Amino acid sequence: MGESYGSIVSKRPCPIHCVWIPPIQNQIRIACDGSSRGNPGLEGAGFVARDYKGQVVAAHVVGMGITTNFVGEICAIICGLEWAKDAGINNVWIVSDSKPAINCILKNKVPWFLRPRWENLLNYIPQRNFSHVHREINFGADQMARKGATLARGHRLAFDSRPIWLRVESQNVIYYRFKL
Repeated sequence: MGESYGSIVSKRPCPIHCVWIPPIQNQIRIACDGSSRGNPGLEGAGFVARDYKGQVVAAHVVGMGITTNFVGEICAIICGLEWAKDAGINNVWIVSDSKPAINCILKNKVPWFLRPRWENLLNYIPQRNFSHVHREINFGADQMARKGATLARGHRLAFDSRPIWLRVESQNVIYYRFKL
């Protein structure tokens, strides 16, 4: 091995199993995502909130105008938490396919212009967990965020159940991520 003598050596992709896990009872899982058409570009932020049975209890999207994808990812998390606060939910599990956004939140290093909104939420939702997930099990939130990138800045769509056009992850399905 090692030398190829002019032939092309390629690795086989290694599949990674990804499974959508529901939240525990009395907890809401909020999947968040941002999507931009360019970076910076027209940005949308969206989230899908689901209960322990896997039922969609909310799906929201907002158009953000021109900004970066990172800002969209953070705004999606904040919007999800603001919805939980307004709905009186005090136990949430936030998931995002953006490691930088999750790390920013965990280190309490939210960008200065979003800090007041972030700090306002900390007192209202005592039980909050944050996790990174692969995009293969975050496609519902991705679909919402992409919809947001088509909206004008500040325009919102809010649903209290799954919109007919929204695809969501299934509990009993293995999704695959291929890594070289």
